[in-house]
Amino acid sequence: MKCILKLADNEYPYTYINHVRKEQEMNILLTNDDGYNSQGILLLKELLEPYGTVVICAPSGPMSAKSVSITLGKGIKVEKVEKNVYKCDGTPADCVSFALNTMNEKFDLVVSGCNHGFNISYDTMYSGTIGAALEALRNHTPSIAVSVEHNFELVRNHFKEVFHYILKEKLLSEEYLLNINFPLGDEVKGMKIATLYYRNDQYYFIKKEDGYWAYRNTQTDFSDDKESDCYLVNHGYISITPLNKTYFSHEIYQKINNKNEK
Repeated sequence: MKCILKLADNEYPYTYINHVRKEQEMNILLTNDDGYNSQGILLLKELLEPYGTVVICAPSGPMSAKSVSITLGKGIKVEKVEKNVYKCDGTPADCVSFALNTMNEKFDLVVSGCNHGFNISYDTMYSGTIGAALEALRNHTPSIAVSVEHNFELVRNHFKEVFHYILKEKLLSEEYLLNINFPLGDEVKGMKIATLYYRNDQYYFIKKEDGYWAYRNTQTDFSDDKESDCYLVNHGYISITPLNKTYFSHEIYQKINNKNEK
């Protein structure tokens, strides 16, 4: 398991990115699933502005658990709120698709977040934060997703270290996104590249006046995989998990195909 060291403050991250020429600032598209004026997105805007131009195109209001869904059969309304800030009544993926294909701008990176709540384990299947980052990959643009359970001060104090490392090591790609989760509590011990854990949760439904409400008992012991996102965020580490842009598994394809050929 790899522990990442802090970088010196005098290292200039935008000189490391593959998609931007050296000594040029980045054009960054910022979105989320909590809304264009939420705490997390405004924090990331502040933290990203030293690296270039930040344009927000995000939902008008909460759009959690929208995954990578898009709006079909009706139009979406996009309104300019102020310079470089747009709100959209569509999904997070709508926001990204609109910005990348309609705005007269070449974006070097899409950042989704900062989400109020973890996006770990199979939560990534449902997350609008992750969905926006996936939509960026579909449009051939590198992306990262950023989440924290409660303590946004951890993001304020440590995002620079994470972002510097990603750019220095040239980890941005059009083939996968980087899913970053800041840990529980008030302390960061370090950051590590993580696997995606698959929690064994139990769902149940309770009937109320307006219908059935979903609840779950969430697994809390992740000691069987100490390299996983679930274990790391519960033990003081920032997790950085690469997520593939496709459901297709070449390994499984080869396995099944080899059986058929026998």
